[in-house]
Amino acid sequence: MISTEEKLQVLKTLLNSKAFSKSTTSNILLKYLIESSIEKKDLNATDIGFELFGSKYVPEKSEATVRVNVYHLRSKLKKYFSEDGINDPISIKIKTGQYGVSFYRKEKPKPKYSIKQKALVAITSLTLLIIGSYFFIKLSYKDPVWNDFFKNDKETTLYLYDIFGYYGPTLFNKMGWHRDYEINTPEDFYNEVEKHPDLMKNYSPGRNIYVNFLSALSVNDLSKHFFKYKKEFNIHKFHDLSLLQLKEQNSIYLGPLRGDNAFVDFLNLKSKHIKMVKLKPNGTSKNVENFDGQNTAYNEDRSIEYKDIEKGIDTIITLQSNGSRYEHVLVAKLKGDNNTTNLFFFSNHGFGGTAAIDFFTNTDSITNFNNKYLKNNDEFISLFHVNGKERTSMSIKQVLFDNNK
Repeated sequence: MISTEEKLQVLKTLLNSKAFSKSTTSNILLKYLIESSIEKKDLNATDIGFELFGSKYVPEKSEATVRVNVYHLRSKLKKYFSEDGINDPISIKIKTGQYGVSFYRKEKPKPKYSIKQKALVAITSLTLLIIGSYFFIKLSYKDPVWNDFFKNDKETTLYLYDIFGYYGPTLFNKMGWHRDYEINTPEDFYNEVEKHPDLMKNYSPGRNIYVNFLSALSVNDLSKHFFKYKKEFNIHKFHDLSLLQLKEQNSIYLGPLRGDNAFVDFLNLKSKHIKMVKLKPNGTSKNVENFDGQNTAYNEDRSIEYKDIEKGIDTIITLQSNGSRYEHVLVAKLKGDNNTTNLFFFSNHGFGGTAAIDFFTNTDSITNFNNKYLKNNDEFISLFHVNGKERTSMSIKQVLFDNNK
């Protein structure tokens, strides 16, 4: 039987450990879960969300974040008890699919090995170390896209674009949340109200939502990929971004190009041959590349200006999409200040970015991409065409690649 005093001592030891000393979110979550388990409370994502976010808790977007934070907490606990806390007399575990904390008293140490057994253990350990080192080096070579995120000492933050919506009557005379790609801010909303006062009189601005089905899939793929390397990342809304943060941490962005986008500005600053520009009102210039046979495409609000040094050709690529079946997605990995790394997935309708993240977290596709295009270069900008049916069964094809040299 493990007493309450012993359980609280376990909590104190964990909070003072190197693994948790710099992780505020994990500390708060760990303290809440252990104290609630001691008090035998029934835990759920809603209660945890209120504890983490307080008055800012929003069920639609916070529940997925709670699951991600609990997932990272499990990983931290597993790593701690296999390394710094391997000799702790009591260990804890949060079982998959649950939030309650279970306590386990470790078994007494086994008798000492004989000289022959020690020799066998040493040989076995050395063999495993050599094999492990070999596979680690081999895997690192196969994953040049993410290597910089895993080897530097910076934190990584994933920025998800938060989608603006508004409330009002639905087709069935009920109140609902509406999404219009032309209305992305309160200012856009009120401009529409001025244009169409009678149509918009029963509508009001809504809150921004940034956790949806597509972003949840991407977060899941990224979490699995980072977990393989015993790494983690934070999640924030795009509008919480401070440009100062880009100088102090690694950043991943999943979201559109439209609007005032700090990551587009960053790309234009760091890119040598590719620039993102807003479309001119009277059309585009020469050398425009479009999807073959896609006559129903509509243009997005930006295009790519690409200077091909080898061919001596200036090309404008108009970004296109039909909103549900195909679209362009731009993936860019660029170095930042202070040895930071940035990886952007620009996709105006989400499904393109989701397909690109699936591509760049797959070992086989990463290896092929590196061997054919990247060749271990630290930076790249690549444009893809994603094609599918109603945002499913998506295929991805490269349209343009630049190594930013």
